Amino acid sequence: MRLLPAVFLAGNAKVLKDEYVREICEKKKLRRMKVSIEEKEAAFNLLSQGDLFFGDFLLDIVDFDDWKKDERKKLLELAEAVKIDVVVRTEETAKSKNVLVMSLPKPWEREKWMKYVKERLEKHGISAHQSVVELIFERVGPNDELLEREIEKLACVTSQPTEELVEQIVSLHSRTDIEELCFMVSMGNFEATHQLLSSILKNTEAVVVVSVLARHFLDLYKLVLFVENRESYPWPVIKKTSESLGIGLGKTARFLGFSFKGGDRVLNHMTLYDTEKVEKILDRLYWLDLTVKSSSTPNLAIHSFLDQVRQIIGEGA
Repeated sequence: MRLLPAVFLAGNAKVLKDEYVREICEKKKLRRMKVSIEEKEAAFNLLSQGDLFFGDFLLDIVDFDDWKKDERKKLLELAEAVKIDVVVRTEETAKSKNVLVMSLPKPWEREKWMKYVKERLEKHGISAHQSVVELIFERVGPNDELLEREIEKLACVTSQPTEELVEQIVSLHSRTDIEELCFMVSMGNFEATHQLLSSILKNTEAVVVVSVLARHFLDLYKLVLFVENRESYPWPVIKKTSESLGIGLGKTARFLGFSFKGGDRVLNHMTLYDTEKVEKILDRLYWLDLTVKSSSTPNLAIHSFLDQVRQIIGEGA
């Protein structure tokens, strides 16, 4: 059974598209011929030779959205003439009967990302607790290609990863600066927060920043509600707290002021916050989330939020 005239893979899920092409090639015993816009003339020449490719190749057009309209038409007509299998990758809505939509969740759709990460772990033979799934996502962020590379690394080591192992193996990626921003805000260190936020927003959507801020203060809220207020916390208490509240081990340690050997000194958040302060911040975050999803100036709204948090932290201090 052949693919006629072409299968369009719509959406932004690059990993799922790679997997689809790989599985088709394995099933039909085809060799993949990747074609990008830089290679289009070579593809035109090869396809013009007709039967040379019949039954042997799958044509994988990886950047179809960048091609000119007449080039798209020419390539598809040549491919159909020689009856070669064709997969067209596009992020646009394709006008074709043979369309498979492979889209990723929106950056702020955290639960859908948790489901995606869990499915990719299972695809690689990994069984993981929900807290491990969440930690992987926290360290990597909403990027399917980076997530895939990190999951592949984990699969080489174990089929049942722990949080401690994830902390050791899974690299911190684009969210590192956002996580640092979150702690700068919650520790009341506002001297450089606006500058760091401006830098982050050059490459990251405002909704992603708000999502990470919300998760940060929700985790802090759990700690304020359920952890006894002490001047310091020994490691066994931190580890037990992390497990019982479902907060990453490293994050819990930092919230509770535990300084790793050779690391920077951190603030024990329990000495700065009570439930009333965190609830006020979460209320501001609720409205901030609505604003950034509808406003034409979302970045300005986040800068304003930082000033609101500064005021809340100072109340009653």
